[in-house]
Amino acid sequence: MAALPLRADSGRDLKAFYEARCAVCHGAEGTGRGPDGIRLGPRSFQDPRTFGKATDEDLATAIRAGQGAMPAFSFLLTQAEARSMVKDVLRPLTGRKRR
Repeated sequence: MAALPLRADSGRDLKAFYEARCAVCHGAEGTGRGPDGIRLGPRSFQDPRTFGKATDEDLATAIRAGQGAMPAFSFLLTQAEARSMVKDVLRPLTGRKRR
């Protein structure tokens, strides 16, 4: 049985969004070793400093606003979609529970 796509209320496949827009730097497993990650140096999602004290809301806001070399995705994702991406796509890559 195939896994269902992870979707926010909008019906958008957020796992596919991550793979198309984020994995290029953050890598498919969130290691920071995507093709452009070597050049830009994003932290691994498994690194406790990356998600250590950030709440899901903080992370969703960072996705939409951009941070450092990461572009802002506010023109592509609503806040609700960004929160769903954190909960359903990014948190599983960290090995840490939602905060």
